Amino acid sequence: MTPKSLAYKTRLLFLILLLLVSSGIASAQNVDEITISGNFRNVPLSSFIQTLQQDYGLKVYTKEVWIDQYSLNTTFNKNPLIRALNSVFNDHDLTYEIFQDNIILIFPRRMDTRRSIDETGQILVIGDPINLGRYKTATISGKVLDGKTGDPLTGAVVFERKLEKGASSGKDGSFKLDLPTGEHTLQISYMGFQGYDKKINLIESGEAQFELFEESHNLEEVTVVADEYTASRTQTSLVQMSSKDIKNMPLLMGERDVIKTITMMPGIQTVGELSSGFNVRGGNSDQNLVLVEGSPVFNTTHLFGFLSMINPDMVEDMRVYKGGLPARYGERVASVMEVDFKDGNKDLLRVYGGLGIINSRLALDGPLSKDKKLTVAAGGRLSYTDWVLKQVPDKDISRSTTNFYDVSGKLTYKFDHNNSIRFMGYKSNDEFSTSSESINEYGNTLFNLEVRNKWGERLFGEADLSHSNYYFRLTDLAYGKDFEAYYLDNKFRYNSLKYNLIWHPTPDHNVHTGINLIHYKNNPGEISPYSDTTIIVPDKVDAEKAIEGALYASDEFTVLPGVTINLGIRYSRFSYLGPTTVFLYEEGKEKTPETVTGTLEFGSNEAVKTYQGIDPRLSLNYETSSGYSLKMSYQRTRQYISQISNSAVISPAEIWKTSDYYLEPLINDQLTVGISNNNFLKNYLFSAEAYYKQLQNLIEYKNGAQIIMNKHLETDLIPSDGFSYGLELSLNKKQGRLTGWMNYTYSRTKRKTTGAFEEEQINKGKYYPSIYDKPHDLSMVATYNISRRWRVSGNFVFVSGRPVTLPEISYQYEGQTLVYYSDRNKYRMPPYHRFDLSITFDENLRRKRMWKGSWTLSVYNAYGRKNPYSVYYRKSAGISSNTALYKLSVIGVPVPSLTYNFTF
Repeated sequence: MTPKSLAYKTRLLFLILLLLVSSGIASAQNVDEITISGNFRNVPLSSFIQTLQQDYGLKVYTKEVWIDQYSLNTTFNKNPLIRALNSVFNDHDLTYEIFQDNIILIFPRRMDTRRSIDETGQILVIGDPINLGRYKTATISGKVLDGKTGDPLTGAVVFERKLEKGASSGKDGSFKLDLPTGEHTLQISYMGFQGYDKKINLIESGEAQFELFEESHNLEEVTVVADEYTASRTQTSLVQMSSKDIKNMPLLMGERDVIKTITMMPGIQTVGELSSGFNVRGGNSDQNLVLVEGSPVFNTTHLFGFLSMINPDMVEDMRVYKGGLPARYGERVASVMEVDFKDGNKDLLRVYGGLGIINSRLALDGPLSKDKKLTVAAGGRLSYTDWVLKQVPDKDISRSTTNFYDVSGKLTYKFDHNNSIRFMGYKSNDEFSTSSESINEYGNTLFNLEVRNKWGERLFGEADLSHSNYYFRLTDLAYGKDFEAYYLDNKFRYNSLKYNLIWHPTPDHNVHTGINLIHYKNNPGEISPYSDTTIIVPDKVDAEKAIEGALYASDEFTVLPGVTINLGIRYSRFSYLGPTTVFLYEEGKEKTPETVTGTLEFGSNEAVKTYQGIDPRLSLNYETSSGYSLKMSYQRTRQYISQISNSAVISPAEIWKTSDYYLEPLINDQLTVGISNNNFLKNYLFSAEAYYKQLQNLIEYKNGAQIIMNKHLETDLIPSDGFSYGLELSLNKKQGRLTGWMNYTYSRTKRKTTGAFEEEQINKGKYYPSIYDKPHDLSMVATYNISRRWRVSGNFVFVSGRPVTLPEISYQYEGQTLVYYSDRNKYRMPPYHRFDLSITFDENLRRKRMWKGSWTLSVYNAYGRKNPYSVYYRKSAGISSNTALYKLSVIGVPVPSLTYNFTF
């Protein structure tokens, strides 16, 4: 030990003893409960220390000569104190020590004898120096973490430059790398994070932990970065939320609702009042692929749309891609929403849930084996909502009865850090009756099996087997006439197998490639007798069967400093299969049941019609030195199944339809450009995006089209094309007691029919607004933390009214009232706007307390706006036979709710 080193250590020991004596009577606080918030962009380290002392009551001891040359360039948002300090002093010449929970000592790292670092403070020594020269090779194992949050980084690369040998981290951030003993330089990198080089002296096998930090100018159009998935650098049009952010979402009707919350993001609109369907950039609701643990959902609603089918207690993170779709995604043309359930806690069993006035929830997660390799997470919900329906002014609805339940679970078994298997199951059922004469029932059943493997230092594999089954049943009791009662059923079944390979040939390349195989089976309609005495004759529409396959590949790489490109390509092929009968129609005439000239018969599994195509994908990101990020993306997507509906609002009775002999797949070309900056204003994140979409083979309907039990459905469908464009602005504040966001979207979406005959043209073949054309959409959300347990939240939404078709003239002819309707979607509903308010008393912050609970009082539609749900005409009372316009509001009064959430 050198005299200089001994002097440093002597002074350090003396300073520590002085602190212990001087602060022996100081009142300590629990360091684990301290969280740090604030913007420390390009400020001296001394300013950060001053904030710790003045705002958090901490005592910091150091010397000016040690800290005056250092500065910070970071931001904290309720980060735990220790994690914040780790991020400040990571890979730094200074380090710190905490005493008695409120004293922090900051000193040069060379004075720290606890770390395996040589006196230069630059080389990380792995192993015991006494074993120097004993081994020829050794293994480094450890983790790569997000230095700001402490979360693992999946797919981070640890690379030895000279040997050109590296390893990629698994889902939990862990890695293993075999190297010759001796000195090495490791390159630590991850897409979207600031990489760095680390010198090591490898003596024997040991562990090392590396932390990476997000680049200060890298800002996606993302509300919150999820814990486990991090967006690629080139990704545009992405919204993400983690379980923590879902927990802090505003409560609507006393419930946290993932789908309702994303409708307050730019470019995403709700279908209608209290509907869980959503429209993305002017697309129909069926153009959104909603994946729960990889399995698609074909109806996302509970209780007419009062709630979504996703239990928020089970959600780990959620992502919505509005544009710039990676090549591994297809099947829909508007968006992809991925919802991941939690893995079970491996250390202890936890039980949590909530009691509300609409429904109650209960969930648990924890280990199932002593070795902690097998874990479970499970939850369920049950409703009691009849009292809510009684508040609706429509008598048919107010006299209704309804209930729902859903159960979901996830089993996870981790063989080791590199191999795991997961199984997810989900079951839901809704039953409602708008009268004593009919009962509606629908539900989803989902299964998913996923296997993850690490095949090498740079190669990962993911196998995914999915099943989804959606069903609907209408029981019509025919006003008590049992002999006329019947069942009406429709079902849609989906099975798929996916395999995805992730390859990191070098730290600058991120390659995805894989295959996706899908089998569809659709029963669009079947009528069956209610009982043996029923006179109803059984009938059914021919079942549909189809297969879809896709191959894809993409590579994200850096071409110039600050310029990153993602190139991708996807090839898909779809075949509609027999057995089926195809009707042929007279050439030169409109398709009607009267113009049928013959049929074509196809046998079992015989290809009736095949569609295929290549979909290019391109994304580009340019990051400027001033902190701006400029992005562009182009995508082509195809959709081979559609929901048949002539209503703007989702109904369970609507049917799904595969592409067939006449119905061609929907094709979408979308171009997006955007700009973002996290230094726009202090503590504010700003982003703007503009997009243009061109769509082919959209579905429109003839006036009076019949949807249910139509064996000649192609005669009521009209081909059409369309386009959408828009500008999306977002301002997000994440720091301080007051947090929230403000989003504004201006958008238009129009379409025109392309039929060859006059009967197949709407509005004479001219462009007209689609039912989802709502030009102005403004949403604001704010949360104010009164104290560490009390917070107030409010949200306001304003959306332009949707287009509608209304009667313009009514007249009498031979004793009957005849009505002449306007051009399609000529008029608009009044604008929709609403304000919701909630106040929450959060759970106790003490860690050792077993039972923790929180209360939330919320008011939906606080100022009682009577937003029109629909408009209709009816004949006026009295002698006059004139018709009058009426508006129906579903929720026209403030609706309070009280929810108690608990965990133990």
